[in-house]
Amino acid sequence: MPKSVYLIAGETSGDVLGGRLLYALKQMEEVTIHGIGGSMMCEQGLDSLFPMEDLSVMGVFEILPRLPKLIRRVHQTVDDIVDKQPDIVVTIDSPDFCKPVVKRAKKRCPNTKFIHYVAPTVWAWRAGRAKKMAHLFDGLICLLPFEPPYFERHGLRAQFCGHPVVETIMPGDNVREGQSILILPGSRKGEVARMAPVFADVFRELKSINPDLKGHIVALDHVKGEISEAFWGMDVDYVLPEERYKSFQTVPLALATSGTVGLELAVAECPHIIAYKMNPLTWWLLKRLVKVRYAHLVNIMEDQEVIPECLQADCTKDGIMNAIRTYNEPDLGQVRTKLAGSDPNMPPSAQAATFVLSYLK
Repeated sequence: MPKSVYLIAGETSGDVLGGRLLYALKQMEEVTIHGIGGSMMCEQGLDSLFPMEDLSVMGVFEILPRLPKLIRRVHQTVDDIVDKQPDIVVTIDSPDFCKPVVKRAKKRCPNTKFIHYVAPTVWAWRAGRAKKMAHLFDGLICLLPFEPPYFERHGLRAQFCGHPVVETIMPGDNVREGQSILILPGSRKGEVARMAPVFADVFRELKSINPDLKGHIVALDHVKGEISEAFWGMDVDYVLPEERYKSFQTVPLALATSGTVGLELAVAECPHIIAYKMNPLTWWLLKRLVKVRYAHLVNIMEDQEVIPECLQADCTKDGIMNAIRTYNEPDLGQVRTKLAGSDPNMPPSAQAATFVLSYLK
């Protein structure tokens, strides 16, 4: 009789991880699949208990009106897990939904193993979450090489299985020619409102120095209007978000709003600078809560500023221009290797599937 695996993803990034994990699981063993996911997971045969979009809510003011429905979804999910009595439950990120589910289901499913995919950033802030994770879960799949010890010291089995960006961005020729710059102002309206004008000022300055310079901007549909306004009248074109990886392989330099895209650029070995600014009060609070010295994950891994960071007070035209003038192109060739997981001969999703299946032995 096939073993039963129950997966829960609550947002698009988790659905991508879940889809790849399901594909890898099916290649390795015959399993019965249940749970909640989006289009990627459903393509792999999941019949989602309810639409994943019901869980994709961010921000206090967005959550509050939908809180009763979210609570109902928690109880519905717990009841379904109890009914199915799966061998393994894999929760993927989305801790605000997954933790309440696991806390309740664990009491009623004594023979089920619970695994979480994507470790919380206890190395950056709120270190106490590691101990809480150890109480809730039987296993943890980590995306970054330095994460497992934070959880293992509390008795939780944790394994570095590799970062999904290694599967997302394939190695390229990295032939970087032409007089161009790639600009990534972000994906959220708030960050675009702060970052697009700064990047536009930088591009205007660069253009005055080199009139032949061409700008390429990655813009999602819901923020393209704000970006277009900031860059109005300038010599730029727009790159479809799904085409951005091609640009990563060819542009001589990228300016990016700090976030996951920085890691993507590093894996693509694209020379880049990251920048970010936020509300001054939020920044003041963050500086007192966060334990790491850097924002870029490559800099955190290397414990030095390999990639220039122009943050808050330095996130200005002059600050970024100075970073460009003094840019010392780093060797990013080892980033992919360092993020490939414990077994570089297997893609991260296959390593994660192997870890999950080890609980069936």
